[in-house]
Amino acid sequence: MIPLDRTRSDHDDDACLSDLVLDQVRVGELEREAIAAHLARCARCRERQRALAEADVAVDLPPLSLPPPEVAPRPGRRRWWARAGVGGLAIAAAALLVIIVRPDPSVDAPTTRTKGGAALHFHVLRGGAVLEGGPGELLRPGDALRFAYSWSEGGTIAVLSRDGAGTISTYFPEGERSFAAPPGEQIDLPGAVLLDDVLGDEVLFGIFCADEVPLAALARAIEARPDDPSIPGCVVDRVRVRKRGAP
Repeated sequence: MIPLDRTRSDHDDDACLSDLVLDQVRVGELEREAIAAHLARCARCRERQRALAEADVAVDLPPLSLPPPEVAPRPGRRRWWARAGVGGLAIAAAALLVIIVRPDPSVDAPTTRTKGGAALHFHVLRGGAVLEGGPGELLRPGDALRFAYSWSEGGTIAVLSRDGAGTISTYFPEGERSFAAPPGEQIDLPGAVLLDDVLGDEVLFGIFCADEVPLAALARAIEARPDDPSIPGCVVDRVRVRKRGAP
């Protein structure tokens, strides 16, 4: 049985064909002489059939083109992001650099390691290579430092510096208070700093505190006692390095 609309044609008494039947005729699913005869008589059904065919063409869109899925960096990749350094400069970061380990037992290593299992580490970005730094490290203006730490307890951390001219600078973090630091070994800190052209011995202070501490208070403590800062609730790891001009 053919489904029919209740609307009558303006030209004859036959009931008009439904949209379903018109679609089936158009795609070749129905081939009945009665339907063909009705279309030949009924201008309204022929117009409706044409409209349905045009609508079908209008929705025949090209396939949607989607961008390829974003691939997350592989584990083990190290990306360096630089922030403004002590000289007010910024550096472009380099990814996938090779870390060159340079233990040198012959270098005198003036440093103070405090109790509490807290240690400050750093790497040096120079000329496209990453060098593992340590006490007594020979640094140059324009080197970029990236910091890490080891700490069995966890709490908050800040990294400050006292350069050869006696100027105290905050190397990490940006902001006004110390940075949350979970316990662990060799945990990288975000960002890097670019060294300015002030030469001489420089002391890096890794300051490990149980709670958040204003960075301004840490700077005042270093200024008052640079050889042994007294900061309640904190332990300090001092690492002395040497900043010299380019050879």
